[in-house]
Amino acid sequence: MSTVLVSNIMMINERDRFDALLREKGVTPIWPEVNQFMDADQCLSYAGEVDGWLAGDDKITRDVLKAFLPRLKVISKWGTGIDSIDLEAAKELGVPICNSPGAFRDAVSEYAIGLLLAATRRLARTDRTIRAGGWPKGRFPGMAGRTMGVIGYGAIGQGVGQRARGLGMEVIAHDPYMQTAPDGIEMVSFETLLERADVITLCCNQTPENFHLLNAETLGRARDGVILCNVARGGLIDEAALIAALESGKVGAAALDVFETEPLPQDHPLMGFENVALSSHNANSTIEAIEYVHANTLDNLFRHLDG
Repeated sequence: MSTVLVSNIMMINERDRFDALLREKGVTPIWPEVNQFMDADQCLSYAGEVDGWLAGDDKITRDVLKAFLPRLKVISKWGTGIDSIDLEAAKELGVPICNSPGAFRDAVSEYAIGLLLAATRRLARTDRTIRAGGWPKGRFPGMAGRTMGVIGYGAIGQGVGQRARGLGMEVIAHDPYMQTAPDGIEMVSFETLLERADVITLCCNQTPENFHLLNAETLGRARDGVILCNVARGGLIDEAALIAALESGKVGAAALDVFETEPLPQDHPLMGFENVALSSHNANSTIEAIEYVHANTLDNLFRHLDG
């Protein structure tokens, strides 16, 4: 009988369901206590105990991978992002890494637009004010006629571009791995995107090279009043620089689903801005997308365990 470590939050949140399903398949699950993800030390505490791993955003380093061998047969990552795994080490050590690429194209891209409108049109604030007895008549910026710059033009980035065009926006994109876009939009350099974009949406993976991609220096080169939307990874934005840019007005609004520290601390300065929409790293949260990824993650696991 195989033993599998289940450390992704999405399955942990439905533990009874997936515990029963795994046991029906002849698999014994191990359920760690997880706060968002496991750091390397917590990962190492399970070394040598499992044949498979249903992982979340756990810090799976080279040392972690070595410690799990030779028993570990597969890491089946819940979701699309695999930037928390040392992929080079996994390849060298022969550990298959599986995920669900493209699964959240529609879910995340439509959420990005909704979060963007919440930040610019103050939708949540208006709702709260009405519930408190008010009847506000604010005047806020629209999106039609503006330029949307998308950083990272994979499946989610293309979904954002499609929806932005539906709002009457011009769309440009930057992606170092793509010379031309499947949908024909203009691909530009990072510098050109900073110069031209009224709205910047981050849809890329986080790598050592693009950590704090938007920082004091790069934000300084962006357009005055630029609007930011991040549905990718929190580390892409230097939050201290973002706070300073919001205070100065350099950044006109921000729509944020991800942060450098999650959950966001209750005393975080971003809580104090009315032109910032905050979300809980939950842009993928449609029933359809989540059920697809549940099934695909398990299929990836069983395929390698059975093989």
